[in-house]
Amino acid sequence: MKVIVIGGSHAGIAASRFLKKLDPTTNVCLIEKTKVLGFIPSSVNLIFKGLFSAKEIEKGEVGSQEQLESLGIQVLLETTVTKIDLKTKKVTYQDNLTEQTSEETFDKLILAMGSDRFAPLIPESDVDHPNIITYKSRTKTIEAYQKLNGSEQIAIIGAGLIGLELASSLVEQSNKKITIIEQMNRPVFRYFDEEITDILLQHIPESVDLRLSESFNHCQVVETTGREQLEVQFFSGQTKLVDACVFAVNPKPEVALVENLVALDFDQTILVNDFMQTSDSDVYAIGDLIKLPFGVHGDRAYLPLIGNARKTAFVAASHITLADPKPIPITQRAIGTEIFGIFLGSSGITQDEADFYGFETSSITKTYTHFSNYHTKDDFFATFKVLYDAKTKQLFGAQIISNQKDILDLLNVLTQMIVGHASASDLVFSELYYNPKFSPSTNFLADLGLEALLK
Repeated sequence: MKVIVIGGSHAGIAASRFLKKLDPTTNVCLIEKTKVLGFIPSSVNLIFKGLFSAKEIEKGEVGSQEQLESLGIQVLLETTVTKIDLKTKKVTYQDNLTEQTSEETFDKLILAMGSDRFAPLIPESDVDHPNIITYKSRTKTIEAYQKLNGSEQIAIIGAGLIGLELASSLVEQSNKKITIIEQMNRPVFRYFDEEITDILLQHIPESVDLRLSESFNHCQVVETTGREQLEVQFFSGQTKLVDACVFAVNPKPEVALVENLVALDFDQTILVNDFMQTSDSDVYAIGDLIKLPFGVHGDRAYLPLIGNARKTAFVAASHITLADPKPIPITQRAIGTEIFGIFLGSSGITQDEADFYGFETSSITKTYTHFSNYHTKDDFFATFKVLYDAKTKQLFGAQIISNQKDILDLLNVLTQMIVGHASASDLVFSELYYNPKFSPSTNFLADLGLEALLK
């Protein structure tokens, strides 16, 4: 069987590997239009945090041509697919360097082109201004680092994970002043409820001006003291002069290649069934191209996360190669991050989402300030919120914020309990190892379960 995978994204790499592991006889060809495989979009943050330099940008990749070829996968880099013919099952592609055109036939086709950022244009201009920054590819990341590194006043549009993680890395440099514009009344509202974001707001450094309930209108180039700057204008009428402006917005699926070949949803994601098949049963779409069933309600949502990309890759590969393939399970959108030295994690639905779907819920929010007698960190804190059905007590969601990274490990336990439809009171029996050198004196999850049991 011949399978062509279009796109060397995290999903495309994972699909190619899974195909070979599940059935080594499968002929797999991976086609990627750049020379980069599996680039981590947040690499610019890692550079600013000193984990590697801009000259070591390849450390932001999770795959290599040599690794894939050692598995027997044919890898075509710097190769652009120009045409897909579903009737004859042929893919036409062009070598970017030689411009030579070739064709490959396939039995199955996996679409894994990923996503890209969206950047609005300067008014009355036909091109993006270099001071307006978006990044996802390696090239754009290098450009973003160079521009941001040389800027002092920086505006970030959006206080979601992308915007706050960038701001958190930029404040490592003391000369930078950052303005974050967010139209909602709290940051990271998609993942966290007010009890958690109120704590986060207490840790915003003075060098960050967070403007909530404020919307970006547009920006224009202005001359100031002999140099070009951007004047960012808000719908409130206020303005801000900056050296660079970052649009930390959600990515958009790259579907131009197939928009007239397979069925698309209203938001330009590709419609798929539970096995990642598109409207053509021999064509699969995975990763950032699709929506996934999410939360207790199971409605499909656009969740462009690397973990989800790899999960969809396995589903597609198993459907192609196995007699008893596994359908896509409902995802709980588990995320963990560090923002301004504080660690946050979320899984399942939020209170806003529960209210939107009309669920009758209860919740417990509790803060702990003592870890153990052997860990005397005076300022330790960990706040948990668990959301559950008011009648059955089935867990719907969980959120964590702490100044200790290890606490985030408990989110994995909570996520699996949500997946397994456990009740909040079942937390009483959560089985965690205990070692006085590593463990807290209190089993935080069991204590939360006791609260739920008695509520």
